[in-house]
Amino acid sequence: MTAASLQPKLDWVVDTHWRVRALALPVAFLILTLHLWGQGQPALVWVLLGLQLLIYPHLIYWRARRAPDPPQAELHNLLLDSFLFGAWVAWLGFPAFIGFMFFISTAINSAILRGFNGIVWSLALFAVGALLGAALGGWHFYSDESGWVKLLSMVGISGYLLGIGVLAHQRTQVLRHTRATLRAREAELQALNAALSDRLHQIERLQVELREQAVRDPLTGLFNRRYLQSTLEREWARCQREGVPLCVMMLDIDHFKQVNDRHGHGVGDQVLVRLGQLLLEQSRREDLACRYGGEEFLLLLPGLGADEAYERAQAWRQGFAALDIWVNGARLNLSLSVGVAVAPDHANEPDLLIHQADMALYAAKAQGRNRVVLAEAGRMHP
Repeated sequence: MTAASLQPKLDWVVDTHWRVRALALPVAFLILTLHLWGQGQPALVWVLLGLQLLIYPHLIYWRARRAPDPPQAELHNLLLDSFLFGAWVAWLGFPAFIGFMFFISTAINSAILRGFNGIVWSLALFAVGALLGAALGGWHFYSDESGWVKLLSMVGISGYLLGIGVLAHQRTQVLRHTRATLRAREAELQALNAALSDRLHQIERLQVELREQAVRDPLTGLFNRRYLQSTLEREWARCQREGVPLCVMMLDIDHFKQVNDRHGHGVGDQVLVRLGQLLLEQSRREDLACRYGGEEFLLLLPGLGADEAYERAQAWRQGFAALDIWVNGARLNLSLSVGVAVAPDHANEPDLLIHQADMALYAAKAQGRNRVVLAEAGRMHP
């Protein structure tokens, strides 16, 4: 870190006014020297002029840059300028060009920083300074200046105003560049925000997909056994709370191993997919269709009593048998065995309900397959 970087950053108002005073007040000193030369002024006057016009700009700059609030300190400096210049104008006898030069230079600075209020304050303090100067030195009116004084006064006023204009232009250019930079940064930030938002949406979509993949069978698109375990307890509690039955169906494709052995696993996968589509197409919104494992499927059917469940199981069995699946010009003959259990008739807890449906499925297979068997009523133990 350099020594320059350790210096406190100057406020642009303080720095600008210091540069203006450092250039303009020596010119004013030259003008007053021409005006007072040959009048036999005492040495004290020249000392005071030197302090006011040559040393004073640097003293108030030093004070402002070390103030806790530099802009506010500079506003006080401008008010002090008006007061002191008013006093000098009165002491000099209110010369027209010199008085105008002093007043307009302080008023325009105050106007730039404080608007119309700045002009009022500058005028008021200029008048107070003039009253004090006149009270101390007497009222004198010497409105006639030499041609050189008038010329230099006009040059000084013009140079001062033009200098203020140039500095204002420079400041405007800096502000325009800053605004352009801010707009560019804002555009970059908006682009980054848009990219981030798009990325977050992609992540959200991926999370949804991952959650779906975690609970769905990749082949049939049905829910998997893991999802069933997390849903069964909830549905059991809801059905008990609402006083409605809860049905579980276990479905198994008859002789599925023979389909794989004779026609290959590709055909077997096609059979599984078609059964999954059939179950989804003929399910209600509240039903839950799962691939339980291998060629076994499970349906969780809230609010379905034993008689209605039996009829729906028969419809699925018949619909599966009617599927057109052709292999090498021959239609596959397919059938389902289904076991049905309904709570609270067949089970008093969730795991027992699945067990009862599984036992009914086992009975369907034992009775020759391609049939629906309802669990035994009143049997509440495995």
